[in-house]
Amino acid sequence: MQPDNLPDIHIIEGGVGKHLQFTALLDDLTSEKKISIMSIWPELFKNDKRVAFTTPLHIPPLHDQTHVFFKNYWNVFYHEPYRSNFLKGESHLIDWWRDMYELPRHDDKRPNFFINERREKELEKDIMKLGKFILVQFTGGQAAKIQNYDTENAGRNYNQGQEVVNLLREALPGVNIIVFGHDNEYEPLLNTMAFNNFGGNPKFVDKIDFMILAKYCVSFISIDSSLQHMCANQSFNKKGIVLWGTSKPEMFGYEHNTNLISEYPYCVEIDPKKIVDEFLKQEL
Repeated sequence: MQPDNLPDIHIIEGGVGKHLQFTALLDDLTSEKKISIMSIWPELFKNDKRVAFTTPLHIPPLHDQTHVFFKNYWNVFYHEPYRSNFLKGESHLIDWWRDMYELPRHDDKRPNFFINERREKELEKDIMKLGKFILVQFTGGQAAKIQNYDTENAGRNYNQGQEVVNLLREALPGVNIIVFGHDNEYEPLLNTMAFNNFGGNPKFVDKIDFMILAKYCVSFISIDSSLQHMCANQSFNKKGIVLWGTSKPEMFGYEHNTNLISEYPYCVEIDPKKIVDEFLKQEL
């Protein structure tokens, strides 16, 4: 018989954005004690005071070693919306996740994550040198650097990013544009800064840094991928433009953003001028 004072462990699959969305549940899940998390991206939770332990997702075929590991926990929660009726598209991911955990639904569906404050301090001077800046993400959803990278990304990539950047440069010549992306996703965008993979600013190198930059940006433009969730953090509350193709804002988005939906199935086909016009309507 296990002692009832053991912690719970929660298993999370999916991409960076989905992991950040899970943080919208953490206050409720940790109202009595901290939890442990096994996930694809354990580093995202290392600075969260509500999480006692975070480890990479690895569940080998059940054998004695696996049993010994999981016996250290009272409950093992494996609530995966992507393996449920959520796929029918009738609920927001956060609402469905809350239902699976038997938690009350909230109107506020924004993530609630903690950044790496030590890293923020290291980057502070470089961030201040940027002045006003916006973040953009036109491709994403597959961080693995594999040879056969899916350049179409299931209809979520936006292929006219350079045109959007050119229009932004004309309208906002004094504002820096920083690209969130990997070097196997697209050619470097001209007149922008990016991951050091692109020979941009070597100070900002990965998703942890962009979670910090999201705190300081004036706004953003993003496809349905991790950047929109970084900027939606409850303590940042940045408003921006989100571009949608095959996925839906009713399932993964936030009402405070301007959500532009493609008229064409299975691709993000939206006029660059429309995107920039909508962006400029915001108070920067």
